[in-house]
Amino acid sequence: MTPVRWIFLSALLVSASHLPAQCSNDHRTNKNAGILVSDFTITGTQTISATDLARITSEMIGSCFDEDSEEMQDRVRASFQDRGYFQVEVKSLHFKPRDPLGVPKPATMEGEISEGPRYRLMQVTFLQNRAFPSEELRQQFPMKNGALMERGKIASGLDSLRKLYGTRGYLDYVSIPDVTFGSNATANLNITIEEGTQYHMGKLEIVAEGDAAAKLRVPWKLSEGDVYDNTYIDDYLTTAHDILPANLSIQITQNCPEAAVHVRLIVEAAQNNSQSERKNVPCEEKKEEKKK
Repeated sequence: MTPVRWIFLSALLVSASHLPAQCSNDHRTNKNAGILVSDFTITGTQTISATDLARITSEMIGSCFDEDSEEMQDRVRASFQDRGYFQVEVKSLHFKPRDPLGVPKPATMEGEISEGPRYRLMQVTFLQNRAFPSEELRQQFPMKNGALMERGKIASGLDSLRKLYGTRGYLDYVSIPDVTFGSNATANLNITIEEGTQYHMGKLEIVAEGDAAAKLRVPWKLSEGDVYDNTYIDDYLTTAHDILPANLSIQITQNCPEAAVHVRLIVEAAQNNSQSERKNVPCEEKKEEKKK
């Protein structure tokens, strides 16, 4: 009996060692692969505090990532830039799987990092903006002049710019950030704005039976020809919440050649949940159709 019990126990131990590990944060694109960072050691730094260094490593430990060294370098670089080290150099980064058969593989990470100076923001400058004054654009960034340059806050500001321009119909808006470094560990953030075409509300089509179409049209306040507001759909769904059927779907078509956004509200008997679908009509395709 003893040998049988021992074999059975061994099998349990082996199978348990390859059960899926728990990730405190899971950043993997493939949940059946990747690594789980069990330890992270950083060498080569000169001025960063032990507290900040510990926070950077703790952000990684316990989390799961794709087994991609370039992606991991970008993540480590971003962690330093979130603390003002905008010219950080990741000289090397290696991870060593402790269990090649694990899902994900438990791995230790070792990185050699040169953090460089810790930069503070001098000013934010906007170029080629016409729809909004620079003062209003500056309000979208949660960083005061003289504060630490933080990558996350810059990204947040850029996202707020995109949303702001969307409320005025600039759906193709693009911002191009550039950082210039000055003396005494200071930096300027320069943002070039490419506003693109301003879109207007196109046709509203409601596909529904009986009096449902009329009921759905009443709370819709964006008229054909009005400047399109990219946040209006959410406002409409909130305002009309009490009359919305559960089987409502929304199709949004952004037509580039016409600079218009067409909206279809569709009530489908076979559909159980509200859905939203966005389609684009590129300029190139429309031009080809005109030639035909």
